[in-house]
Amino acid sequence: MIPSRTKIDLTHYPRMGLFEAFRDRQMPCFGVTCNVDITRFRQFIKARGYRFYISMSYAVSRAVNSVPELRHRLIDNGIYEFERVDPGHTVLLDNNTFSFCDSVYFEKFSEYYEDMTRRIDVVKTSPDLADREKHHMFFITDVPWISFTSITHPYDPKYADNPVIAMGKYFDHDGRTVMPLGIQAHHGLVDGFHLGLFYKYMDRILSGPELLDE
Repeated sequence: MIPSRTKIDLTHYPRMGLFEAFRDRQMPCFGVTCNVDITRFRQFIKARGYRFYISMSYAVSRAVNSVPELRHRLIDNGIYEFERVDPGHTVLLDNNTFSFCDSVYFEKFSEYYEDMTRRIDVVKTSPDLADREKHHMFFITDVPWISFTSITHPYDPKYADNPVIAMGKYFDHDGRTVMPLGIQAHHGLVDGFHLGLFYKYMDRILSGPELLDE
């Protein structure tokens, strides 16, 4: 079920000037990539036998949903805030192509993990590239072959305001395990401050993986 949304009163919208400045740009999106410390998180999920991608995508989903601006969408010239936004994934197939995999964000990790595991198994046998309604979503892609320092994504005007998060190959650095994590967002709705909040919440989850047991 698509989560509910609330229309934002633009007469009191604090970013109205910035929204108007960026909404009609040919390429209104911007992105950053940071290395995040996954040392404790990886140790925690490995000890419990959890799959890395599903566990990390939960952390990303929780962080995205913690920042209201990352739940804002431009629909029919209005700005709406969704009560929850759900992740859409890319899933690698046996022939080295990929399938889309639309999923649902559950606050409880065990529910998210079970649902995501089932959805991945389904698209591996029945790939899905359907173009259905996705305004309530954001997108996660995995690039585990390279430790990138920046990344860009295909631009679709219809869903330009859906954040896109990319996870890269993790590696050891100064005794820690780090992973490149990139995020792309619509500058009419999101600023660097909000991306900073996203990484702040990511750090909180990754450094305190016990949150998964809540």
